[in-house]
Formats: sequence, C-alpha cells, structure tokens
Amino acid sequence: MAERIMDPNNIRADHLERYNFAVKKIKKLVPKPNDILDIGCGIGYGSYILHNMLNCGVDCIDKSPIAHGVFLESFSKKAPRINYLVEDFTKLEADRLQASYDAVVSFEFIEHIPPELAQDVFDLAAEKSDIFIVSSPNEYVRPHQLPPVNEFHYKHYTPVEFEAMGKQAGFTNVEFFCQTSGKHYTVRPGLEQGKFMIGVFTKANVLGRGMGTLDLQVRGHI
Repeated sequence: MAERIMDPNNIRADHLERYNFAVKKIKKLVPKPNDILDIGCGIGYGSYILHNMLNCGVDCIDKSPIAHGVFLESFSKKAPRINYLVEDFTKLEADRLQASYDAVVSFEFIEHIPPELAQDVFDLAAEKSDIFIVSSPNEYVRPHQLPPVNEFHYKHYTPVEFEAMGKQAGFTNVEFFCQTSGKHYTVRPGLEQGKFMIGVFTKANVLGRGMGTLDLQVRGHI
C-alpha cells in the first residue's frame, strides 16, 4: 500500500470534507460523543478534525511509522486526546483498544488494502461500535480498471458489496452518500454520479436517532 498523504499542508478538499461530513453525522446520532475510533488514519489529519470538532477522544490506527512521525510533528501537541496506535489493525491485541466507541470511521483506507481484509474492517467496526462511517470509490461509477488505473488501489467496491459486508458484520441499516472530487466535493445523499461513496452503517438500536432502514436505497443503482 502506498500513495499515502504525507504533507499536512496539501490535503485534498474532498478528503477533508469526508471527515467534516462524519462530524455532522456523528453529532446527529450521538450529540455528545466521548470516544471515536479511526481505522487507517494515515497522518491523522482526519482524527484531528474529529478530536477538535467533536471535542472527544480519538483512538486512531495506522501501521506506517512514517505517517505516525508526521502526526507527531504536525498534530499531536494540538490534540492531547488522540491516541495514535502504530499497529496492523488485523493483529491488534484486544487490550490495545477500548471495549466500545461511540462511532468508528474509516476513510481512504479500504481500497488500499487486499480485498480479503475488507470484511475484517467491518467486523472490527461492528465489534466496537453501533455506528460505522466508511468510504470507497464506487465501482459502478469509477471502475477500478478504467484508465487511468490507480496503482495504489487494490479494489473499488460497489454499494451491494458494502451492504453485504455490513450485514455480515452485524449492522442492520445503511444510508449511502456520494461525493465527487475537484470543485464539487460536497457530500450528497444517494449514489448518483459521485465517484466516491460513503456508507453510514448502524445497528437496530440506533434507529430513532436520525437513521432509517435505508438498505433498499441501493437497489435503484444496480
């Protein structure tokens, strides 16, 4: 895996917008969150956004010592409640994470890991929280093999694949959003046009906090 963002002063606007979207969504579902888990955090710019805008603790995971070094230099002193774990998420010992989190986030990550590990991301999220917000390029809109091929991506996922992994992990509901890059990067409901998709997965007990049973939303986009 490569193509990691290592310059904290050169982060794409659409990447930042995903974390801003997550902040708004988490606030709606959990008005006063205490702790968030960020899987595949890179240099931690998104964890920093979550920490500051939600005023909460953030445990973040990434196995790159280089990314961790950038985090220490750029963000750690300004974010005392971020706990950065330099770990492979598939090999984490149980006591390295809290028993539960108010929400789990994973952006710009799942497409960068071997597909056989994708379900593990969903499973870890479901084990630790009732809310999981995750992104991927939408294979239906931006096929992985369509030139120019991003050599750093293993796979782009479809909404149906996301839905299946979410259900297998134990989530019962999903709401999909889309996003483009460039100037028009605002996150929008649904799956039309946007080459990136964001899934907001929840369990049944979250119903009534701004979520509905929305998995059927996928059907019209197959």
